[in-house]
Amino acid sequence: MQQPMEDNFADVVSKAQRGLGLSDSELATRAGISREQLADIKAEVFDAGILRMVAPVLHLDAGVLAALPEYRPAPISVPGLEAFTTRYGGMRVNAYVVYDQTSGKAAAFDTGADATPILEFLRARSLSLFGVFLTHTHGDHVGDVENLTRSTGATAWVSDREPMHGARGFEDGRGFECGPLRIETLLTCGHTRGGTSYAVYGLDRPVVVVGDALFAGSMGGAMVSYADALRTNRENLLTLPAKTVICPGHGPLTTVAEERAHNPFFAMGNGPE
Repeated sequence: MQQPMEDNFADVVSKAQRGLGLSDSELATRAGISREQLADIKAEVFDAGILRMVAPVLHLDAGVLAALPEYRPAPISVPGLEAFTTRYGGMRVNAYVVYDQTSGKAAAFDTGADATPILEFLRARSLSLFGVFLTHTHGDHVGDVENLTRSTGATAWVSDREPMHGARGFEDGRGFECGPLRIETLLTCGHTRGGTSYAVYGLDRPVVVVGDALFAGSMGGAMVSYADALRTNRENLLTLPAKTVICPGHGPLTTVAEERAHNPFFAMGNGPE
């Protein structure tokens, strides 16, 4: 079953507002709306006209933001890509495995709250886990790293910018090989200091595991730098081939083409095909 969307229009407005450092009063005044109208939007009362007025102030695409309640990326299935969703508090968090059935080599990306489903999948497919690649070190994404590495003998990897006990660091731009699969590291910081996405080549279509850098129709909260989060998403993710499958840490799979067209943060800055 396709995952529900992680964010709605109110989440997008709030994330952009926080990122730009605008108070409610400043945002309402610049948009030409009342504080009450803004409060309604943030309380998830949909009003396309008000959203269109707010969007330019927040540097969001007005039409795309107003259409966000209707947006759902098309369901995606890629042989050699498996998604695992676990509960962490009140959240659903995604982890992924990519694998080559011929060689039996596999790589995991994050663990979610519980790596048991990943371990069961590896055993059922007789796969050997090459590595556990961490998009960032927030607890919902790395909650069972020790169990997964201990049970498989695989090495956990994380960006040098965001070291974590029990994981080996790598420098920006490092590549890995997992049987016939090639894994490229892409810096997508801003949500965290060392946020990293992993582009995987060798399946039927390219795949990029992005953690909380990018969601279908939204992006992760920029806890470190909103400017860096926007920039690295634009430069390192949305310039990938349009058919690239985006595997986010929360919410459904999407594609580069879908997010160029339907993500309010990035629709105005669509990249090349």
